[in-house]
Amino acid sequence: MNAIITTSPNEIAGARHFDTSILAGTKSPNTIDQYRMHFAAYCDFAGNFASATDPATLARWRLHLFETGYTAANGESKDYSVNAINQRLAAIRGVMAEAAQQGYIGRAVADDFKAVKGLKQQAAKERRNVHARTRISKEDMQRIIDAPDAATPAGAMHKALLLTLATSGLRISEAVQLTKAQIEWHTDEDGKSGWVVYVAGKNQVEEKPRALGTKARLAIDAWLSTRAGLGISSEYIFTGFSGRGSRNPSNTPITRSSAWKIVQRYARQLGLDHIKPHDFRRYVGTQLAATDIRLAQNQLGHKRIETTAQNYVLDSVKVGVTDDLV
Repeated sequence: MNAIITTSPNEIAGARHFDTSILAGTKSPNTIDQYRMHFAAYCDFAGNFASATDPATLARWRLHLFETGYTAANGESKDYSVNAINQRLAAIRGVMAEAAQQGYIGRAVADDFKAVKGLKQQAAKERRNVHARTRISKEDMQRIIDAPDAATPAGAMHKALLLTLATSGLRISEAVQLTKAQIEWHTDEDGKSGWVVYVAGKNQVEEKPRALGTKARLAIDAWLSTRAGLGISSEYIFTGFSGRGSRNPSNTPITRSSAWKIVQRYARQLGLDHIKPHDFRRYVGTQLAATDIRLAQNQLGHKRIETTAQNYVLDSVKVGVTDDLV
């Protein structure tokens, strides 16, 4: 897709092309997909290219998102969380920063976009979702993993997906696009060998190895064997079915929405509400941090250990831990 900047104030499609082309090679494909989605929504709000490249429009969009919210799939009107709005603002700032580097807009314009502040959690306490981060115990995680009927093709795929999420900490966007070529047998610097999955983290281009549990690898192999028996071949691991249950197997990867439904389906069957795919990622972080928080940081691919500590370690305060300090 060509990065052609439009001079027509009414040709908003040019702004979308601008987005999707100039970021190539600077961020991971998953991040670019998210930026593309948010930038398209921003452009729709702006209405024309001249408005879209005006930093004041970003500030007005921020207010619009806060006051208007969105309509859920069931038709219910909902508010965006502060984090959701700030993620959208960051996407627009990122696009504009790259546009300035490549000479499509002036540096001063990009700086003005950067100066548009995000929302503060303290200023919008009522927007805080109490279920945004749901802790999963080790026992409940095992129950979720055991819930699918692996004797069916769909159940075999579901079990492999759940085990992959629970033993790798991959983002759901990374998991649904996972290919067979990304999984390798790896020997680390200490001489220990095991399965890893190569993924590029958020805002990263280079793929790096992340540990993958042996049970997950075995479940993946079982699913791929089952799928091959159905006559389906695909580079992607988690392919779905166009019919109900195990009918009409497909060679295309499942969507993030489908993966969400798989996770929530089995959790709700067990009476576990509010569990989301990202809670599997937090589960991995919490379990590894109990040994060493840097293990969690490396496994989740965080550049800053503060990100791991603040958002992915959900252990609660332990009563009595200070009794022997004095």
